[in-house]
Amino acid sequence: MKDKRLKVGVITLAIVFVIEIIFSYSPYLYETLYFRGLYQLIRVVHDYTFGLLPVPSLYLITIYFLWYFFRDVKAQLKSWVSAVARFLIWVIIFFYVGWGYNYNQENLSSRLELVPPVIDSTYISEAFLAQTELLYALKDSMTGQTSKYFFIENGIRDHQEIVLKKWNIPTHGKVRVRYLWPGFLLHFRTSGIFIPHASEGHIDGGLYVKQHPFTMAHEMSHGYGITDESEANFVAYMTCLQSDKLHIVYSAELAYWRYLARYYRSFHPETWSQVYNELDARLIQDLNLISKHISKYKDWMPKYRDVIYDGYLKTHGVKAGIRSYDQMILLIAAYKEKYGAFKMTG
Repeated sequence: MKDKRLKVGVITLAIVFVIEIIFSYSPYLYETLYFRGLYQLIRVVHDYTFGLLPVPSLYLITIYFLWYFFRDVKAQLKSWVSAVARFLIWVIIFFYVGWGYNYNQENLSSRLELVPPVIDSTYISEAFLAQTELLYALKDSMTGQTSKYFFIENGIRDHQEIVLKKWNIPTHGKVRVRYLWPGFLLHFRTSGIFIPHASEGHIDGGLYVKQHPFTMAHEMSHGYGITDESEANFVAYMTCLQSDKLHIVYSAELAYWRYLARYYRSFHPETWSQVYNELDARLIQDLNLISKHISKYKDWMPKYRDVIYDGYLKTHGVKAGIRSYDQMILLIAAYKEKYGAFKMTG
């Protein structure tokens, strides 16, 4: 019986890979059959069943997977090897069927007909300084406001659906983004993650509160089928900017500022210390609190984390690997050059 189950898994996995090859050669079939067909059905079914639960479905699905594949394992090594093989095979199968085929999706630059401008040290310097002044202005406007961060999911979703619908991207279902136990992700230096097997995004509960809106919007965009990390960052940025709540806008602008700051520091290492020390004390406080929240949790995989994730992204067609996160700068620049404003209506 066990050998038959393993055989069924291998055959199913082979079929999954054949479909992946077909989709990679036929964007039309992928878009029609999967992205606008099966994937939307998966979204609706999950979001109106497991998505209504008060706890992350990740916990329940993990328990079920472990029980199902290991419940009848005997003490023999052969039994364990067979169970682990079946488990890994079906994890891969559910990854592709539940979400992974979306790596064949047309990129946003093509969909929106964006032409990225030249990004050089001059552009980075000007953008960084302008973004710094914008953060100061937001800080001034936010003075005295009381912001609630833990009850923003519905608002974020509404704004994201406006953005994606404008771009003719389907938004069936109601993607959930759940809070996980503090440190669950930060021990791996990850603030959020979308897990296809659970069909939900997740945020580490230990993350600094002002990062919540942007991180939530990022993981939610994965739930709507956006796979590229730079595009997820861009969608998250656009999503937050639709809000009339300044703390949500600030979360996105702060995230964008940090990407610009990384490049500014790279282009101008000789002046970075002085520039940093001259930043508004309120901004420095936010940066220190971000670091403080992360440093509470020991990094469990400092030598292998980036290598593993970089390899994963490149295997699935993201040529820039982990550097793809930074490319939101290009998308923001291109969008601003073509459309001017980031605010949408309706």
